[in-house]
Amino acid sequence: PTAEIHLLRRGGLHLWVRLPRHLDEETVVERAGRAGVLVSPGRIYYPAEPPGPRIRISHSAAANTAELAEGVRRLATAVEEV
Repeated sequence: PTAEIHLLRRGGLHLWVRLPRHLDEETVVERAGRAGVLVSPGRIYYPAEPPGPRIRISHSAAANTAELAEGVRRLATAVEEV
């Protein structure tokens, strides 16, 4: 995970994640929020795209890689719960 997190910090503001079709995008966003990770539903950014669950993760405000790692851990737990 550390190598992947390092790549996130080198460029860009957002990471787009396509979720498996069987997951409900809104439920993932809600569960992530309960875990303290704020992500955006992809649907609001691409209303003309074919349906498919995706989320937008903003990583530019993270203070350090430890904070990013904790966010990834919490998001993974939230997705597993869905």
